[in-house]
Formats: sequence, C-alpha cells, structure tokens
Amino acid sequence: MPATLEGLEPIPDDVFVIDAVVHALNLSADNVASKYGEQLHLMSYGLHTAMSPPDRICRQDVYMVDMNPHVLARTMLEESRTDLFGTHTLRLDTWFKDGFAAEWKTLELCRSYPERCLGYIGLDPTQDKAQVLDDLDRQHEDLPSAIGVKLYPHQMDPYRRWLANDDTVLALIERAQERGLRTIAIHKALPNGSVPLAPYRIGEDFEQAADSFPGMNFEIIHSGMAFVEETAMAIGRFPNVYANLETTTALLWQAPGRFEAALALMMQWGGIEKLLWSTGCTVIHPQHVLELFWNFRFSEEVMSRHGIPQLDDTMKRMILGGNYARAMGLDIAAYRAAQAKDAFAGKRADGIKPAWSIWQGEAQGVAA
Repeated sequence: MPATLEGLEPIPDDVFVIDAVVHALNLSADNVASKYGEQLHLMSYGLHTAMSPPDRICRQDVYMVDMNPHVLARTMLEESRTDLFGTHTLRLDTWFKDGFAAEWKTLELCRSYPERCLGYIGLDPTQDKAQVLDDLDRQHEDLPSAIGVKLYPHQMDPYRRWLANDDTVLALIERAQERGLRTIAIHKALPNGSVPLAPYRIGEDFEQAADSFPGMNFEIIHSGMAFVEETAMAIGRFPNVYANLETTTALLWQAPGRFEAALALMMQWGGIEKLLWSTGCTVIHPQHVLELFWNFRFSEEVMSRHGIPQLDDTMKRMILGGNYARAMGLDIAAYRAAQAKDAFAGKRADGIKPAWSIWQGEAQGVAA
C-alpha cells in the first residue's frame, strides 16, 4: 500500500539537501528517434503517474513537453527543501534526437545557478575512442565547473554495449580524472524499455574499473530498483563506489516496504556513508519523498534481519547531502554562504510552493 502523507514532521531548516540527479527532459513527441524512444516516451508519463500521489501528479499537457531548465530550477528550490542539485546531460542518442536532456540545458542551469547546480558531462562510449575523448574535452572546456560524467550502458539500432574495462572506457575515465572530474555516474538497474537487460547489471567490468581508478568515484544510478544484492556488495567492497538512489526514492510513497528492504540491504553491506539522495525529478516531485524520508523508520523485524541500526537524524542528514558533499569534496558552509546572496535566498520564507504550481503557471502564462 502507498504511504500516507498525513502528519509528517517537517525537515529542519538546517538540513542541507543535495539532490544528486534531476532532469529537464525533452518529452515532446517530435524528439522521438526510434521505436525505443517511442516506448520510453510513452512510459514516461505512466511512470510519473504510477509513482506519484494523486495530488502530486503534473497535468499531462504540461508534463509532456520540452522542459524548461529554469522552471526545473525553480521547482527544486521553491517547491521543495532542496538546496543544491545535480543535472546530467543524457546521451540516449538512439532513443531521442537530443539524447533526452540536451547539453545546452546542463550549461544553462550551471551557468545561471552556479551556487545551486552541479553539472555532469554526457558521453557515449560506443563511439570511437578519439571521438569520445574529444567530446569529453570539448564539453569540459564549455563547462569547467562540471563535477562528473554520465554514461548509459548501451545504444540500440544496432544494439551495442560497452564494458567498463574496455579500452575506450578506461581511457575516458583516465581523461576525466586528469581533468579533475570527481565522479562517473553509470545508469544501471532500470532498463530503458524493451531492451536487453544484461547491460544494467552490476558486473565484473564495473568492479575492475572501480579498482583501477581508486581516486575516482563511481555512482550506480537507480541503486535499489533491481540487482540490489549486487549493488550492496559493490558499495561494500569498493570504497569509491556509491549507491545513487534516483527513482528508488519514489518507492517511499509507492511501495514503502520495497524501499525499506532495498535500503536495509545496501546499509547492511555498504553502511550509511555510501548512500546518495536523489529523486530524479521530474519523474516525481521531490518534496513529498523528502518529507517521507525524514519521517522514515526501519521496522524492528528489518533491523534484526539485516543487523542494522535505526536511522537517526544524523544518518538522514548524511544521506540527504552529507555523503555526497564528502565524496565530491564540496564545502557545504561555502555553498550556504553563496546561496544566502543568490536569487533564491528567502524564497521559501513564506513556505514551500505547491507541487508543480510553477509548471502550471508557466503553461498558463501566469507567474507563479
């Protein structure tokens, strides 16, 4: 049964929330590039409605558009308790004409809100090695503040996958490390439509890459949606591998028992320090899952089964932002100081705006 949103304690004002992945997707129908893109396009609104409470669903005509990155920023910072967010350039190149979230959106968000947004470069490792490295160099020159690289595990038409210990990928990681990038975020666990499942597993190749580059962080994106035991053992065995909870946090409302089971297993093997908060907004709205997580408690049965402690406020603060900041070398105090002087300072003083109200106002040409 879905969780209730009634009677939830608010998140204290001094909790610094970092949402590691949010997306300004291009869900316009003319962006579809293949039958796989058509599947994912059709799935997108279905996933949004299935994983959202009825009163947190965005209208379909407002949602299924080429999303405005500035509206996304306002959603995160005025409609939720998020303080800092990451955004990825997506390279689903054989699904969508612009890859699903175009590079220009990452640039626009990071340049417009440098004290609020962390950018990830998007690459396609199925391309020629020289092309991949040139692409990395060009994108990083355009966005010197980029913190990491986002990778998808395969392409279609024709189907082609890469392994993290392939020559091209190892060269990519080495170049990223030389350029000072801190993390490689790899989409796992959640297949993008009717495509082969194998690339989404956590396999030997991934572990070899993590072992070969101990100074680089690796994020398993969508940790907890599938292959939970493999994920848990990876974050437990490799000090530089982290579980990014994008989409999995939606289960806090949709299937709270499923969220509890996944989180418990990852905590059992990896500990609290390896878990990174992420909502994947705009798949869901961020605020209700933030509230649900702040009020979340393990059952006695689950704690006994996995040999883990109850989540206290200190642990929740770690997951909500402290872990990401430590792993990426971010100074939260410095971000707080910069944010105190930016355009969003004080915006939440009169309360958080209703879910999707900025999107609805934008669609109607009304300032929210």
